[in-house]
Amino acid sequence: MRNRNEERIGFQESAPYHPDYDLQTDFVMVYGIDETMPERIQEWKAQGYIVHLMTGVAWGTYNSYLDGEVDGETHWDEAQTDRHGEMILHGKKPVIPYMVPTVSFGRFLSDRIRLAVDSGVEAIHLEEPEFWVNGGYSESFKREWQLYYKEPWCPPHASPDAQYRASKLKAFLYTRVLDRLCTEMKDYALKRYNRILRFYVPTHSLINYTQWRIVSPQSRLIELPSVDGYIAQIWTGTSRTPNVYEGVRKERTFETAYLEYGVMQELVRGTDRRMWFLHDPIEDNPNHTWADYKQNYLKTVAASLLHPGVAHYEVAPWPRRIFKGTYKADEGQEKVGIPADYATDAAERHAHTREHESGQHRNRR
Repeated sequence: MRNRNEERIGFQESAPYHPDYDLQTDFVMVYGIDETMPERIQEWKAQGYIVHLMTGVAWGTYNSYLDGEVDGETHWDEAQTDRHGEMILHGKKPVIPYMVPTVSFGRFLSDRIRLAVDSGVEAIHLEEPEFWVNGGYSESFKREWQLYYKEPWCPPHASPDAQYRASKLKAFLYTRVLDRLCTEMKDYALKRYNRILRFYVPTHSLINYTQWRIVSPQSRLIELPSVDGYIAQIWTGTSRTPNVYEGVRKERTFETAYLEYGVMQELVRGTDRRMWFLHDPIEDNPNHTWADYKQNYLKTVAASLLHPGVAHYEVAPWPRRIFKGTYKADEGQEKVGIPADYATDAAERHAHTREHESGQHRNRR
């Protein structure tokens, strides 16, 4: 019987336990901090999993906070806003804006995360600390600017210097909230339960954030002792982003993935921190075919395996979406479930990934 305590492979899932997407990995990241969270944690624990919690640090279904149900004060002015006054959204139904990570927002997250610690999770993943380059115009950001620079806010588009200073502040704000959350919750877990709680940051690569025009504080995270590692969120959706080489712009999924994984492993090289590489048999864009998903999935998996310095993996994130969702058939526009051969191939690759990791784990001893 394998030792799950090594936490070599895992997946994230927002749904309650169900055998249809029980992948028999070492750990599961229960996603989301709504009222069903404690029950979902216990369901996965009952199946023998090591249970982590994952939630967004920049976005999520935090409408109770935004609407003022939490503290009696509305917080919509903490949504990231562009120069035209439009909120920058992650989702429209319900409206899910990207957030300015204020002190108040950090307090809200800590109160919810504390419930997960009380429910017995062993690690917390605060994913995607992201501030869009075209943001920086909300009232909350203007206040943060005044406190940080000790002068009135300057529109980021006013000059290259203003854009640089805005980006510097954006990185600082996410560093601040992550440091506070990680430190506070580790202290709480040790005092209350005599348990060492671990914190990880799932994040895209700097290559992708540059392409998508997002500010994220990756270099600052290296300096935070409260952060125990990362998940390299690299998949078809990031790696197929077209780029220019020798004057030609096109998709280069394998080459881009190889570079993305390579950049991310540098966050843990020479340290005792953990890095998991993400693999995803589909992607967020629902308009591709199963054949397209498979072709690009294999490219990203192959690219990740060419980096022997990292040998832990998040396999098949959102397995309910993969194994219960429907997407375009290889021929025509009809949406169907995952083809049997691809489902089997993904499962076998999941097993081979474990074997690959086990061999590398032994070789490093």
